[in-house]
Amino acid sequence: MATNQAKQQTKRSSGIDAINLQSILGAARMNFEKEADSPFADGYSIRGEEKALAEFIESGASESDPCFDRYVELLDRRERLSQMKAEHQERRGADPLVPISDAQAIDDLGMLVDDGVDQMTIHTIEALRMFYGRAREPGSKVNPIIGGRRIAASLRNLWLLTGNNNPYADWALVRYERGLQEVQEHLRGAIQQCEERMQQQRKLGLNYTVAASSNPVNVNLGFKSPYGYDISTLIVQYDYFVRLQKTLNRKSLQSDSQMRESLSIASRAILKVFYDTARFSRWLSRSEMADLNRADWIGADVQARKRIEFAMEVFGPVPAVIYKVEVAPSHSRRRYSLTDAERTVLQQVGAQLEAEEQAQRLAEADASIEAPAEPTSSTETV
Repeated sequence: MATNQAKQQTKRSSGIDAINLQSILGAARMNFEKEADSPFADGYSIRGEEKALAEFIESGASESDPCFDRYVELLDRRERLSQMKAEHQERRGADPLVPISDAQAIDDLGMLVDDGVDQMTIHTIEALRMFYGRAREPGSKVNPIIGGRRIAASLRNLWLLTGNNNPYADWALVRYERGLQEVQEHLRGAIQQCEERMQQQRKLGLNYTVAASSNPVNVNLGFKSPYGYDISTLIVQYDYFVRLQKTLNRKSLQSDSQMRESLSIASRAILKVFYDTARFSRWLSRSEMADLNRADWIGADVQARKRIEFAMEVFGPVPAVIYKVEVAPSHSRRRYSLTDAERTVLQQVGAQLEAEEQAQRLAEADASIEAPAEPTSSTETV
């Protein structure tokens, strides 16, 4: 210590002032703002320091100010953070233990593709017609019948519309999913009944086989949305149902009228789901409806109000649970990372829609109470 003091005294006596480095090399440590999610091991907060030094920086960041050292540290931390981000990007987000050359192989990884051709095998004309549909014959007044292939395209269109945060597209897909589930439950129940009847015959010693086509048709699929494969599942399930019905009829386990009734009930249920889905897709695909989204329910944009009015006129008000995304389709292209402001809007508009639904239910209940009861007989006595 005496030697250092002697050197400092020698420099001063010779007219040379020593540079004061005690603020940097001394024992005292610099104070700085910290945060829990800091990228630095010591918890240094760039945002906190920027806020604390804002006035100092705005005044010109004088080197003689005691805050200057903190300002230099802030510049250094900014540069280090930028370098850390660059290295993270160069590693493609991989663990630091992974060599950069290996991590960059992520860029060369190809997208997933189907390793072959997806196909479904169909045995019955009923199922094949249900998938292909029937166009209107030229010169005929017979209405066309929509098929599964076209509905798969309609579903893809609705699925794409969900990417625009369209609540009516969400509603259409939810309606389709619930309708499809109900139809498939009916088919599963009917199939089980048919198989049980055939099992009963086996107990008696009659081993019947399920009728199959001598030349089944293999249909290439290649759908562009997850919903297309729902359709293929439905079609093959319906195909097997038809085969069982015709098997029972051929083995005299049910009459012609019973078979026709079973086939008619199932086909009408499927077509009802198809036509409801096609209706949503057709109207929502119109050019004036292409931009419909949840943000239309707020603000005073004229075109937005027109889109809402048109949708309500065609489909009725969208259910509040759909608008608030409390009920959503199984597959969607809608962005899920919502901001706090967007969540607030969803809740506010959803609450308004719920109030309107409640008011409508009360009005319908009052109307049913006030409506006079119809006489049960023309000879009713007082």
